[in-house]
Amino acid sequence: MRSLRDSNEVRDDPDALAERLREEGYVYLPGALDRARVEAVSADLRAALHRVGWLDEPGTTRVRARDRKFTGESLSGGYAALQSVESFHALAHDQVLLDITSGLIGGPVFCHPAHVGRVAFPVDGPAGFFTRPHQDFSVLHVTTDVLTIWIPFTPCSGDHQGLCILPGSHREGFRVPDPTMGGARPLYMREEPQDPRWATADYQLGDIVVFHSLTVHGSMANLSDAVRLSADIRYQLPTDPIRPEFLHPHGWPRTPDWPELTQGWTSQRWISTPADVPQIPTPPGLDYLEMLQQIEPPPSRILSGS
Repeated sequence: MRSLRDSNEVRDDPDALAERLREEGYVYLPGALDRARVEAVSADLRAALHRVGWLDEPGTTRVRARDRKFTGESLSGGYAALQSVESFHALAHDQVLLDITSGLIGGPVFCHPAHVGRVAFPVDGPAGFFTRPHQDFSVLHVTTDVLTIWIPFTPCSGDHQGLCILPGSHREGFRVPDPTMGGARPLYMREEPQDPRWATADYQLGDIVVFHSLTVHGSMANLSDAVRLSADIRYQLPTDPIRPEFLHPHGWPRTPDWPELTQGWTSQRWISTPADVPQIPTPPGLDYLEMLQQIEPPPSRILSGS
């Protein structure tokens, strides 16, 4: 795979950074976050996963079981332990992230409370996509201008399930997923891992990648001997609508809700929602693929430059 384009040279120029996002569908900013803060969050996450038996030792990323599959039990147990780590949720409100997304979106942002934690266990193969190619709009549905920030909590690369981006794919608009690609819901599209357009990086703690909801992305199988930890954090204007499920923890209702997860926290503001954020529930009784086929994504202010 080719390398992601480093956008640090335009990081302090909001107009140039926004133009880079419109051009590529993403901006890659190595070292944007304070490494010490990210290391502290990583340590908290590893300690939580060690307590539930997922890691050998809290100071390492060695796993007790390779190729662990996520089930309802793991979402209510191990993943709930990750979701109860306050520092993980607080990082989503780091001023660096708020400033970058506000500059790209064009106003103060609302951070989705559903902060996605990614725990990628080692697998024995085959090589290829593990997180299959998709667009985030396939799960967001109602607002096009949502930006995802991907944050690694362990060093990783393309063969260690590091994020892979298909640059320019956002310009093709929303693509209805291919139901033959599998998954609990039709979310994925058919893209070949050998496509020369795919780009990734050798990620270090402190790096971030920001991408638009229409940008196709995925990750390859983790063929290393260690777990890969990362997060997807999403931001939008508070005047744009959201599905109500994104106000709950990621994985809810199989993951416990906030009253249980936040016991002992020092603040609730990391997962709070302004009262005036519009909410549009998912239509009941509608087949998921049929719903996606009927969706007309709102025009993107970010991609049009308006």
